[in-house]
Amino acid sequence: MDNYLLIYDPGIPETERNNFFEKLNPAPASYISLDDFSLEQHPKDEILLFWLSDSQSLSILEQLNENSAEIAFLPHPELVQLAKGLGIPASKEDAFYRFKESEKFQEVDLLEVNDQLVLNSLVIGESLGVFYDPQSKGFFKGLRERILHFSKLLRKVSLQKFSISFGKIKEEKRNLDIAAMGIMAVAHCETNFVFRRLIKDSGLHDGQIHLLILAPKSLSDLIYFGLKNLFFPSKSNQLPDFVSYLAVEELEIKSPDPIHFACDGKESQSQQLQLKISPKKGRILTGFIPSEESGKPKKELNLGILPTGDLREELTKGYLPWTRHATTEEFKELFLLLKENAQTSSTFLVLMALSTLIATFGLFANSTPVVIGAMILAPLMGPIISLAMGMLRQDGTLIKNSLITVFWGVLFGLFFSVMITWFTPLKTMNTEILSRIRPNLLDLGIAVASGIAGAYAHSKEEIAKTLAGVAISVALVPPLAVAGIGLGWNNWNVFGGAMLLWGTNLAGIVMAAAVTFLFLGFSPFRLAQKGLLVSILILIGITTPLALSFREMVRENAIIQNLSGREIPHGLLRDVNVISFRPLRLSVTILSEKELNAQDFKEIKTEIESRIEEPVQLELTLGAKILE
Repeated sequence: MDNYLLIYDPGIPETERNNFFEKLNPAPASYISLDDFSLEQHPKDEILLFWLSDSQSLSILEQLNENSAEIAFLPHPELVQLAKGLGIPASKEDAFYRFKESEKFQEVDLLEVNDQLVLNSLVIGESLGVFYDPQSKGFFKGLRERILHFSKLLRKVSLQKFSISFGKIKEEKRNLDIAAMGIMAVAHCETNFVFRRLIKDSGLHDGQIHLLILAPKSLSDLIYFGLKNLFFPSKSNQLPDFVSYLAVEELEIKSPDPIHFACDGKESQSQQLQLKISPKKGRILTGFIPSEESGKPKKELNLGILPTGDLREELTKGYLPWTRHATTEEFKELFLLLKENAQTSSTFLVLMALSTLIATFGLFANSTPVVIGAMILAPLMGPIISLAMGMLRQDGTLIKNSLITVFWGVLFGLFFSVMITWFTPLKTMNTEILSRIRPNLLDLGIAVASGIAGAYAHSKEEIAKTLAGVAISVALVPPLAVAGIGLGWNNWNVFGGAMLLWGTNLAGIVMAAAVTFLFLGFSPFRLAQKGLLVSILILIGITTPLALSFREMVRENAIIQNLSGREIPHGLLRDVNVISFRPLRLSVTILSEKELNAQDFKEIKTEIESRIEEPVQLELTLGAKILE
């Protein structure tokens, strides 16, 4: 670039100017103070290099036309917004090097808002500060800044109603009535790192206004993304599911409330904003490297996720909720599925009978694979999840139908398991049966996790296939079959323990599924309070015996750990089992190298009691240790 003119800010100290001018190679044809400069006096074939502030540069851009000279800018202490908008390097040396190495300048789109030229960007409402530029700093150097960005999410956030009218010039307009937290508009995507990262194939002179619309439906959406961006800042070009993109030639934004916005950082407000690409054209040098990616740029992304209709009204009533608020339209298919699952159909009863038969045979055969097969076939999960939704939304019909279906399922389960028990001569409690008559808090944890999984799987059509896995995890039919076996044997301890486990599963699933549906936005909290309270009270009632059982389990584990493998004067203790706690009865095998008599057995009992510090009833099995 051998022939150019340099126009400088007269406010820059003379010493600083001269020091910089001396370094310029090639030197300009002349140095001109802005006070003595007029753009009109310089024809199209001239090249002008400006060293000005934002406000001074704006006055130059406003004079541009298609016959203006080619222009470039050097960084200036007060050239902030235009430096971002044109990608001007921070160093004067770097900027000048790029200037002198450039062979040609190109036309660059400039944005106008309400007929005012914008140097960089327009931000409406909340900015997109949840994003962090992963290329600006290293991970640890930028961690503090990311934490500050994230902390801003932990506050009250509200959405505002916007009506956006857009389309091609002189064509019929499209209208969007939405709720949004913030909107950002630029004339080209290279202006802002968020646009550069998310939107590809955008040029400097495509004649489009580029918008990003931030419309989260809950604080959890923002916080999840904030945490992800805090620790794992991504460089991918995938839009978050609460951000929409739009590229149009012109648009109008209105709101029933004042629109608070900032043009190039200067805050203002208005009821209406008109955006368009400025007719002022000029050839300007930018610091952007042209993208090598090819392909037709997208004009719209994620517009379908914007809150409209009832959801728009719901989200703009107050602050953004912690959990997502959904409308009836959004989960219509889910309600149809849950209502269908709540019905007592012949298919449900047949599957209930078959799964109980298989489970009962598997329990008597002490076969885990057969019991698992019964779990997969069992249909009880469906009406229980429907019951959870009914309690959450206080839907009396759904609650009634679900309870009736669950009742018939329980009745069929008990009936068929009792029948099999009566026709089976086996009367021994094997491990499969014993494992289902002593429920504890661990079983409640399994039920809660299964309830969450069941509700989530029902709400997401794409993962509905995991329902079989959920059915296996919670095992609703096997404890019912064990209860039937207890009835068939007339053993009320077996029946009571198995029904406690089944009730634990029912209460845990209903409560957890209801909370999950609430978190997923299928009911406002004010409607869900009563149902959740009832579920929690039932759960608390069941928790008491479970806690006692869990305490016994811990106690049993402590006794086994204390005794198993211990050397005592009479031999080695092995295979320690707790038969009962009231009174405490133990089954123990002792390996001894010598013959033991009645006195030795008494001493062994005394030794064991001293170790566990309580009296025991002992069933002792003698094992001989043979030495070679």
